Amino acid sequence: MHNSNAENTVLQQFFTNYGLTQRESEILSLIATHGYTNKEIAESCCISEKTVKIHLANIMSKIGIGSMRRLLALLLQQALMVSGLKSEKNLVKSVGMN
Repeated sequence: MHNSNAENTVLQQFFTNYGLTQRESEILSLIATHGYTNKEIAESCCISEKTVKIHLANIMSKIGIGSMRRLLALLLQQALMVSGLKSEKNLVKSVGMN
């Protein structure tokens, strides 16, 4: 996704679907769009790394998954559906990685 409006739409829909709080949404957005580490998130949000970890645990609990990889995969799957790309194979073709 190159359009920030499309990114925001996908993220907002994801946050709403899973009932994430404003802070949880902010943290997940920093990870998904910027690849921030826990330390970078803590600095950006003016909170401790321990608090970041608590928020991430709460996010994963709400979604019912146990790893960041699965969380990001789920977010990517939603983005694919919103963009009309129904599978990872179509995503690979669309970015020329075949």
